[in-house]
Amino acid sequence: MDFSQAEILSQAFEYSTEQLEFFIENNADAIWIIDIEGILMKVNPAFETLFGWTAGEIKGQQLPIIPDFLQASMDKIHQGIKAGETVVGLETTRQRKDGSFIHVNATLSPLRDRAGTIIGITGICRDISDRKRAEEELQAKTEQLESFIENNADAIWMIDREDTLLKVNPAFKTLFGWSAEEITGKKLPIIPDHLKASIDNVHQHIKAGETVVGLKTTRERKDGVLIQVEATLSPLRDRSGEIIGITGICRDVTDRQRAEEELQTKKEQLESFIENNADAILLFNSDGVVQRVNKAFEHIFGWSKEEVVGTELHKLPFIPADRVDEFKHLREQVKGGQPIIGVDTIRKRKNGEALNVILTASPTLDSKGNQLGWSVTIRDITEWKIAQDHLQNSEKLTVAGQLAAGIAHEIRNPITSIKGFIQFMKSGFGEKQKYYDIITSEIERIELILSELLILAKPQSIKYERKDIRVLLSQVMTLLDSQANLNNIQFSFEFKPGATHLYCDENQLKQVFINFIKNSIESMPEGGKITIEIFCDHDQEIVIRITDQGCGIPPEVLSKLGQPFYTTKEKGTGLGFMVSKKIIENHSGNIHVESEINKGTRIEVTLPISN
Repeated sequence: MDFSQAEILSQAFEYSTEQLEFFIENNADAIWIIDIEGILMKVNPAFETLFGWTAGEIKGQQLPIIPDFLQASMDKIHQGIKAGETVVGLETTRQRKDGSFIHVNATLSPLRDRAGTIIGITGICRDISDRKRAEEELQAKTEQLESFIENNADAIWMIDREDTLLKVNPAFKTLFGWSAEEITGKKLPIIPDHLKASIDNVHQHIKAGETVVGLKTTRERKDGVLIQVEATLSPLRDRSGEIIGITGICRDVTDRQRAEEELQTKKEQLESFIENNADAILLFNSDGVVQRVNKAFEHIFGWSKEEVVGTELHKLPFIPADRVDEFKHLREQVKGGQPIIGVDTIRKRKNGEALNVILTASPTLDSKGNQLGWSVTIRDITEWKIAQDHLQNSEKLTVAGQLAAGIAHEIRNPITSIKGFIQFMKSGFGEKQKYYDIITSEIERIELILSELLILAKPQSIKYERKDIRVLLSQVMTLLDSQANLNNIQFSFEFKPGATHLYCDENQLKQVFINFIKNSIESMPEGGKITIEIFCDHDQEIVIRITDQGCGIPPEVLSKLGQPFYTTKEKGTGLGFMVSKKIIENHSGNIHVESEINKGTRIEVTLPISN
């Protein structure tokens, strides 16, 4: 059967129409058609899925997907399309039935009839919200990265695989001196010549995918100054993950490095001080556990470090049983943050031997002032104590020798009397009983003088007892009475009511007052008066004041009293006042001296009543 040309064209048109309908209905993109007045003629199922309206709801109405704030701009675009233009890839915002907005990519083109006349507009679009969101996130991250690079306080640079500089941030210029314009496209200039080989090796590892963190090295500034930096180097990758270069970030640690070196130097100095100190040193933590002892501790006390480290304070073996109360008191004081300086006490060696020591303890603090523990320094003063005892005994013997002449004269008188009365008794002259009484009295006088002399000269162990200061001074004046008589000197003893007893070592205090009174006697070769006063100060201290009428002490000499071997006497040792001062200090007392040339000297000794 033959078909006419018109029939063939009709069939072809119907076939094309069917294809177009199939394309519209089954397209994944939303499609719509509006007439020249903007009235919706057709939408496809994808439109319904994307925007929420069915064809039945909106067909014959204005296209509802254009937001109000875009209506004006879309009207303008529609005018252009009605004039024959086509808009491809328009990225814009559209509104869904539920009121939400989505980003779309749209193509708008004229709809023509068979004659080519524009009768409407066709639109096709797809949802690009996810892509748009991803692009916005990428843009935000890019801006954040740019901001991070540009505003970072650390110097940042980027180089390609040929080590050509791609980018530097402002901090790079601040740190190294080169601006981006000076060095972009060139080799990185901050690497010193002597480090280029090693840095090239590092770069090879980075290009192979490694990352180097916290690299401490040296870099060179534009002015030639070398600085210490801490750098992090990592691969620079493109979107596909391929390594296209290296990023570097570094900061100047010159000051920190210098501070660390100084800290290390101080640490080494402290280590050397602790280990090489002649005194024993112990370090405790805040719980009172021994953390460290030095070599001197091992040498002085005999215990090894291994035996002591880790031991709790109250279990340390070198504290004698009779010193436990003292130890507890000192421990609480240090734990309370108060240092202990120069406490004279007793500790014992591993072999049981007692040692005289000077103990100093102080809290150890961190940089914020928090207590970490404490340190203890112990100095063995056993030999020094022995030397002090020898010095005191030597001074005693010196005093005894100087008293010998006066004592010899004092003893000769009663001996002469005894001899005379014995002769009377032999001749039978006089009343024997009377002679016996006189002889006995003279012998007792001799015994008293000799006993006081022996007490002074004989070494005695230190023994603190409760003594009456009046009796003690009376015994001293008895011993010095003969020397006073030889020098035409009178004693005046004045006592004010109050406490008179104190804890003391009797022999040591006698030595002190003999030294002071004998000095007063020697200062008055023409005779005079020595006044001795005793009074109580607030029921807490006893004051002994010795005043003479001697030649006085010049100011330049007075300022040097107590210095060993400093003396103005021809045969003096200069040790008397020093020893006396030390004895009084050991009794927790003090000495005050006032003097005026040719008018006399006043010595005031203050001693606590309880010790």
